[in-house]
Parts: sequence; structure tokens; C-alpha cells
Amino acid sequence: MPDKKSHPVSPGLTVLMTAYNALPYIREAVESILGQSCRDITFLILNNGSTDGTAEYLSGLESEREALGQDVLPRLKVLHLESNIGRTAVLNKGLGMVETELTAIMDADDISLPERLGTQAAFMRANPDIDLLGTDVCYIDTRGNSLRSDRFPATHERLCAGLPLFNQFAHSACMYRTQKAREAGGYSPSFPYAQDLALWVEMLRHSCRCASIPEVLTCIRVHPGQATQDPAQRSARIADNHRLAEAMLDIPGLGRASRQAARFRSAGALFGLGRKNEAFDALRKGVAEAPWLLVFNPLLWRRLLLEIRRRIR
Repeated sequence: MPDKKSHPVSPGLTVLMTAYNALPYIREAVESILGQSCRDITFLILNNGSTDGTAEYLSGLESEREALGQDVLPRLKVLHLESNIGRTAVLNKGLGMVETELTAIMDADDISLPERLGTQAAFMRANPDIDLLGTDVCYIDTRGNSLRSDRFPATHERLCAGLPLFNQFAHSACMYRTQKAREAGGYSPSFPYAQDLALWVEMLRHSCRCASIPEVLTCIRVHPGQATQDPAQRSARIADNHRLAEAMLDIPGLGRASRQAARFRSAGALFGLGRKNEAFDALRKGVAEAPWLLVFNPLLWRRLLLEIRRRIR
């Protein structure tokens, strides 16, 4: 994890991208950052030992940017790692290199709309109490066709309340205060799959405040190469889901409906892991949180509808 005290931050914004075998999508992702209306940014890209031509593309990009002149374009820094050190480790390496107050995340297969960074940076500077900021997102397929969109609550209280339902912050839509993320420990190595959600939960447990801009500013690409689509990572996803549901119970001010939803989410993950005794214990604790909410808890009904829609797809 990054050193909590290293690299004192200065005013400004760094976009952090990590890439591993990111062709054919990385070109469009990079161009979406270089084409932002907000120009005063540092664009930090870590090539995590790619073997598919990603390194050659980024090296060519560096040469092109030098020829065009960095003084009128977003500042570009590329680090090539000799071998893949894993997603969590490379994210922490990048976070440790950031020297600006704000960090925006950009995954190498997604797209940021032109106003994303300017809109988020302006919001963060106008709201110094906000440490983590997301946006609404749309989902696109391999050809860039729109699939659907997700709309999230705007306020800290409603975002925290909905977190046990599902992640309210798409990684590529997030901007956060660099030092606050470091103080929360960065991306936890103990979460091999859901390291982004683990960081959000840890920041909230450290009394950080969050918000989301109710505007689609990021496009998330859905494709077979994603970890979310990899059956081999199913056990890791379920295990992370259980532990994160338990961690959410420590978020300050979480209401009973949300705590009950977190308990039931933990129970569902435990059943998926075959740990039935622990699952039943989590169910009992969920009921005990608020017995009168069992039928009327809106989060439980929304979760049920979400699971039905996923299975229909």
C-alpha cells in the first residue's frame, strides 16, 4: 500500500490509469482524457507488464506528446513495469506517485466524457468537505454502443445508505483527495477483486464524506476481458463481497435498513462460499437489526429486483 506520509500533495489534479494488455480499448480511453476541456492535469499511466502491444502504443504516445509540446497539452507520465505485479499493487504504486491534491481514476477500457474532469474538479474545490466524488455512468459494449445507465444518489447520507445494495461509485467515475485515500490505507491487498469498493468503504469508515454528480460523465465498457466477467474469479468476488458487507457495518451513521441489508448481503455471500452455519448466523443478526423491516425494507426489495434483472440478462 502507498506510504501515508510520502509525496506531500500540491494543488492540482492527476488522472491515474493502470493498463495490462489493454488493447484494443486503451487508445479511446487515453484520447478521452487528452481531449478533456480541463487541460491543467497530469496524466499518469502505469503499464503493468503488458505483452499485447500496449507498451508500444504508450511509447509512441510519449514521443508524439513530446513533439507536440507538453506546455499546451495535459502533462503525460508513463511508467513501464517489466512484469505484471497485480491490479491492487499497481494501483497503489500509482497512488504513491501522485503529487497533486486530487486524483481521478481512469480504467484503460472506459471513456471519460469531455466535461468530466472539469466538472468534478470544480465540485471538489467548491466543497472542501467532500473527499470522494462519483458520477452517474452509462455502460457501453465492445463497439461503443450504449447498453444502459446507472443513476446514483447525490448526497453522502443517501450514498452510504445504498452502499449495502451495490457499489455506488464506478471506479472510472471517481475522483478523491489523494491524502485521504492514503490515510485510509490505499487499495487493500487483502481484496484481490473489489479493491476499489474496499477503499471507498475504508475512507467512509475513516469519516470521509462522499457525493456524486447526477450527470453521466463516464462510460463503462462491458466486455469479456473484465474481471467481472471471469468465472475463475467467482470465489474471490464472493469472498470480497462477504468481508465488505461486514466492513460496511462500521460506516458512521448507517441506518437500520442499511445495516439489515448489509447483514443479508453477508449471509448471501457466505451461502455462496458454502459456509452455511455462518450464513444462518448472519441472517439471524439481520433479522435482529430491525424485525419490523423484513417485509418493508426498500433496500431488500431493490436488491431482489436487481438480482432478477441480472438473471434475465
